[in-house]
Amino acid sequence: MTPFYNIAPHLEYFNVPFTDFIAARPEFDAFAVGGYIFAGATPTSDAESLRPRILLLQRALTDSMPGCWEGPGGAAEPEEDRTLLDGVVREVAEETGLHVSRVVELVTVDVWVHTRRNGDRIRIAKYSFIVEVHEGTRLLADGSSQVVGRDEIPVQLEVTEHQAFDWALEEDVRHSMQTGQGKYQLPLPSVRHQGPNIVRAFELFTQQEGTGV
Repeated sequence: MTPFYNIAPHLEYFNVPFTDFIAARPEFDAFAVGGYIFAGATPTSDAESLRPRILLLQRALTDSMPGCWEGPGGAAEPEEDRTLLDGVVREVAEETGLHVSRVVELVTVDVWVHTRRNGDRIRIAKYSFIVEVHEGTRLLADGSSQVVGRDEIPVQLEVTEHQAFDWALEEDVRHSMQTGQGKYQLPLPSVRHQGPNIVRAFELFTQQEGTGV
């Protein structure tokens, strides 16, 4: 059963049966989803804690694109997921052990053609969102909530898929994307959207923080 989560009002159009969502997009053969998670600013005097960081996962060396860094995500499954957003929630939980509390913003929709081992070519659409997780806050005695530090968020990797995780700063992602020699090895050119999408997520997150959304 999918845990309870909220959806930002402007994203409610995704909250439809997955079968209806698929039927309305016959040009695609499969759908993928991603969930970008940010560590919020913690109430300390340390300026470093005020800078947003995004959760990145490093792919296992035994998997495809070994050693590359990415956000949580994967295939949406019509047989398992009631809606596309349920797919986001499921993939985040499977890959990080974290539980989505709110789907905040659509970051990008990426489209590419994948060639299967048997030679078949399928057209895939990936929908990536900024999400919040229950583990990112704690409930206080007075009923209010408090943002927790990134080191307190209990990320649990699925070791067959990912071997490490990090809370990345935007400038480190940009440097890695632009030079190919930074802290994070990003996916190969065939899925080049990962780097720009991560940067786009930072931009949207910063905008929302500035407006108090």
